[in-house]
Amino acid sequence: LCLELQPENLALLNEQAYFYTLIHNYRQGLKIAHQFYKNCQTLPTKLFSNYRLLYILIVSGNWQEVELTANRHRKLLQEIIEQQPDEMEPIVKTALVSLTLPWLYLQDNIAENRWFQNQISLLFQKEYSNQILTLDRQSNSNFDNSSLVIDPNKPLRIGYIAHTLRKHSVGWLARWLLHYHNREKFQTAIYLGGEFEDEITEIWYKQKADLVRNIQRDPLSIAQQIREDEIDILVDLDSLTRNITCLVMALKPAPVQVTWLGLDASGLPTVDYFIADPYVLPENAQDHYTEKLWRLPNTYLAVDGFEIGIPTLRRDDLGIPDDAVIYLSSHGGCKRHPATIRLQMRIIKEVANSYLLIKGIGDENSVKQLFSKLAKEEGVDLERLKFLPKDPNEYMHRANLQIADIALDTYPYNGATTTLELLWMGIPLVTRVGEQFAARNSYTFLRNVGVEEGIAWTEEEYLDWGIRLGKDKALREEVAWKLQKSKQTAPLWNGKQFALEMEQAYQRMWSNY
Repeated sequence: LCLELQPENLALLNEQAYFYTLIHNYRQGLKIAHQFYKNCQTLPTKLFSNYRLLYILIVSGNWQEVELTANRHRKLLQEIIEQQPDEMEPIVKTALVSLTLPWLYLQDNIAENRWFQNQISLLFQKEYSNQILTLDRQSNSNFDNSSLVIDPNKPLRIGYIAHTLRKHSVGWLARWLLHYHNREKFQTAIYLGGEFEDEITEIWYKQKADLVRNIQRDPLSIAQQIREDEIDILVDLDSLTRNITCLVMALKPAPVQVTWLGLDASGLPTVDYFIADPYVLPENAQDHYTEKLWRLPNTYLAVDGFEIGIPTLRRDDLGIPDDAVIYLSSHGGCKRHPATIRLQMRIIKEVANSYLLIKGIGDENSVKQLFSKLAKEEGVDLERLKFLPKDPNEYMHRANLQIADIALDTYPYNGATTTLELLWMGIPLVTRVGEQFAARNSYTFLRNVGVEEGIAWTEEEYLDWGIRLGKDKALREEVAWKLQKSKQTAPLWNGKQFALEMEQAYQRMWSNY
């Protein structure tokens, strides 16, 4: 209705494109995003609208337009970093820090990806420097630690800020840390920034935290509240996925600030640490991060397991013979890079009597067209591709994973929660290891369950492992047995030990401060 009155209003066009994406009407979302870009006249708005367009193209699985839009995005990013504009429209200014996100899905280049992120985050931080001074005046504090005396008997106050503490990847994974926190040494505060809550929010977060606050949309007020709550260490679980969380972290409401989970480090100068481990980032990764990498001794994430429902998927329902080998690709459209799909087609072609199940969020027609096009080019019969609908809930999804013999991971952005669920269900995985954080999730998880089989460092090794696991039933069974045994011994499945390691990290961070 508003657009009927103001058809060229940029903020409204942006919201409409975003809303269409939320309800998975990608075709209409792309139409509005193209219109949004055409109406933009300034460099900042062109960059932002191009981001919106590029994101919808990737998340929908519509890769035909991606290359042209991505090249334009790189050019616009370079221009805004060079020009450092003094004035930016509000819709751009608040979202600036997340405008580099598409690179994580497009390329595994840690040096360039992190350079873009760090430079854009510096520009973002500059925009909010005045608000930090305002916050300091309001709270009459600038965290002067010159006279600070640490009381070893005083519990550390740890704040967790996120919009995803529900039936969401972060919500499923972070809960074990809250569950095992030492209540005598640590007081926990939860800052819920989401519009949606469910039983996971209530049981695993609200009931386990000492303080729960539903934060509003005003970053200054949120930051002021965090200071009033006297939070010692603020942990950002959203990273680059929520603009308002980035705004709060940029205001530096806590003496020590940490990023954990999310997509990758934000590059904000106000964030002190990024939680990693020995495997999820290469040895030289610190060269590319403004935050100090805090490497936990084993894994940057551990869970005690996952709840599982009743399986509803059968081979005969899909027309797949009992003796066939079933591969599975279960990811969102944004992770389905054509180069990796092409490798998956070559694996299917090489392994006789094999099928590929394709499942995940994205535009159904675009995903089918992409897989079908590449299958034809690689000489794979389309009958061997089976496109599955989304399951009604996570419990059924995990149960239905058992139909697969082997899972094929994505690259340059690996699975994370999907990988953990597959390993918990005992399904061998083939993953390609890269340089960036997003390209090494599956690698660290496999290392932390004691499985080397399926870890590939090149395209050739990815093909080789995919084919070997498909042709060698004994090898598949050996890996599945290792995964089953790992549930009793592996760091990945020990949430209690992980919580202790995180708490030790918090104590050392506080001592450093």
